[in-house]
Amino acid sequence: MNKFIRAFFYGNIFLGICAVALCIETNLLTNISLNIFPFYLLIFFCTCIYYTMIYVRSVGAKNYNDRTLWYRKNLIAIKTTLKYSIVLAFIFLSFLVWKNLHTFLLLSPLQFLLILAFPLIAGWYTFAPRLFRIRKIRQIGWIKPFVVGLTWAGWVTIYPVIIWNVQRSLLPTFTLFSLLLLWLENFLFFSVNAIIFDIKDYRTDSRHHLNTYPVLLGIRNTFRFIVIPVTILNLVVFFLFQWQENFSLVQTFIQLIPYLLLILIIVKYRQGRSVLYYLVAVDGLVFAKALCGITSILFFKK
Repeated sequence: MNKFIRAFFYGNIFLGICAVALCIETNLLTNISLNIFPFYLLIFFCTCIYYTMIYVRSVGAKNYNDRTLWYRKNLIAIKTTLKYSIVLAFIFLSFLVWKNLHTFLLLSPLQFLLILAFPLIAGWYTFAPRLFRIRKIRQIGWIKPFVVGLTWAGWVTIYPVIIWNVQRSLLPTFTLFSLLLLWLENFLFFSVNAIIFDIKDYRTDSRHHLNTYPVLLGIRNTFRFIVIPVTILNLVVFFLFQWQENFSLVQTFIQLIPYLLLILIIVKYRQGRSVLYYLVAVDGLVFAKALCGITSILFFKK
């Protein structure tokens, strides 16, 4: 069981499931039908591939946490799985493009830019080529959690809507303002999660002179001046979206649960917890958000 749990979380399977669940949540919250199944498979495999590549590349670093040790121990099997995953992702991408090629060609330049922007930003975050002599975003500590939030929000908020339009050549039934609010809500939520992960890595980042908010401000001040204000702003945007979409009190309360859990984690935070704790508890908030959003729409009416 221990091996399965580590493979599930360290192998980024859980993150892939979170990404799919969040895409489905976006479909339901914006009142559009689900995308075709290959789209969700593509989202799942791309998420797993991206994060697995990050940790495979960092396996030689002087980092001895449990996740790094797991990657070192299982490196051959992980690289083999990664190759198969890349092939499958390419197949699903090719299928989506082939099936909807005529509609893709009708997309506006802005829509094409949105499709390309998030993979490019994600690539720059970790894999900036030396040829251009630019720093990886993850090496700029104060901005990196917000880039994580930006990328995740685009990945699970913008993509389901654009691909839905591509598949059906229809106009959506929600307003651009609603989509912007949902994107901003997700952006702030993911950014706070990323900052909490930076708090976990405080000692490592300090040794490597990576100026994250915990390194620059200290853990207590990071909570006081960054985490808590961003969480409050996140709640303001959350309630604006609820008001805009006229959700019922029951739906609003259910969708609020992940934010209450986030506040609980902030209040109960203490140093020295394992990597697995953060993957289960903090990333678990992401899954809880998707699950609560889906539940509120499927089982309760406005």
